[in-house]
Amino acid sequence: MKKHLRIILLSILIFGVAAQVVIKLWEGSVFIFDHSAKVSSNYVLWNGREYSSISGEYSEGRTIAKGEEDWVIDSVNEDPTHTFIVARSFLDQYLMVADDYTVPANGELTTISWNGTYITDTEFLTAVSNIDAQKATSFTYQTYGIYELNDNQHMRELYFAYENCPVTTIFKGYMGKVDGKWVITTSISADTRNEDGSPKLYSVNCYEIPNEYWDVLSKFFS
Repeated sequence: MKKHLRIILLSILIFGVAAQVVIKLWEGSVFIFDHSAKVSSNYVLWNGREYSSISGEYSEGRTIAKGEEDWVIDSVNEDPTHTFIVARSFLDQYLMVADDYTVPANGELTTISWNGTYITDTEFLTAVSNIDAQKATSFTYQTYGIYELNDNQHMRELYFAYENCPVTTIFKGYMGKVDGKWVITTSISADTRNEDGSPKLYSVNCYEIPNEYWDVLSKFFS
């Protein structure tokens, strides 16, 4: 009886390991039989659709097709329809959107990406939508990089998606804290460098967010 039990347990263990191996191989694109994609850094032709590059915040899924040389097409986890895909090579990756889809630039705000996290909370959407609508420059801030985290600044990229667009592509600047104040950027000067390549201070215009929004922003701040 004990011998049979050991055989059963060993079989379960072997099956579990084999299943994990198959999953890893699948995620690693070993079992990808679609090699029909025509891929470059700014254009994709795949599955009867043409795609062009676009900026946005997304998380990359598994490989779903292969192209010439070392190009592959990866899925976008937020979009099961593959209207958005990722063109990836050994060194680079580019978000792509199908040319037959028009990305909504206004309308109902349905998703916000803040620091790479997708947020659909109604209270948060309403608050940030109001902040974006009323923002105007309150002060100008000097920084070596608005994206850097330090004792004086903790700012995060902000993207919007309207009308249930699956991927956030509308860049709205940076939102977070500067010198302990809640702010959102209104405009950012070009990132500049000294002759030796070291960073140089540049100007960022900011709107100081009214305190009525602080509590809801704090819930999603990281």
